[in-house]
Amino acid sequence: MKAAKAVVEPGACGLKVVILAELVEKNVVDITFHSACHLVTDMNDVFKNLNWKKGVFAKMLDSYIYQVCSERLKHVDCPVPSAILKTIQVLVDAAVEQEVTMKITKIDDVS
Repeated sequence: MKAAKAVVEPGACGLKVVILAELVEKNVVDITFHSACHLVTDMNDVFKNLNWKKGVFAKMLDSYIYQVCSERLKHVDCPVPSAILKTIQVLVDAAVEQEVTMKITKIDDVS
């Protein structure tokens, strides 16, 4: 079975998330989450038998992934929804495997 994995280090919450996407059929993926974050792991049954062609490449507000995550995750800045989408895209060869990084720093003195 073809699979792709993402490791998400989300930041302030400190709850690392491992996302495993497996291609079940040509257009169907299963997404599994491993994390200490119960909000994320509670979605383990939601993304089973997901037709990745529906809503994965949609606009953000039309994306099934973002819709489900907005109902279940507490924090709007959680990077997990984006990581789910990128993992699916890599799995189905719609994007290249690439590390994505965000490093946010506060600047006290801007001159």
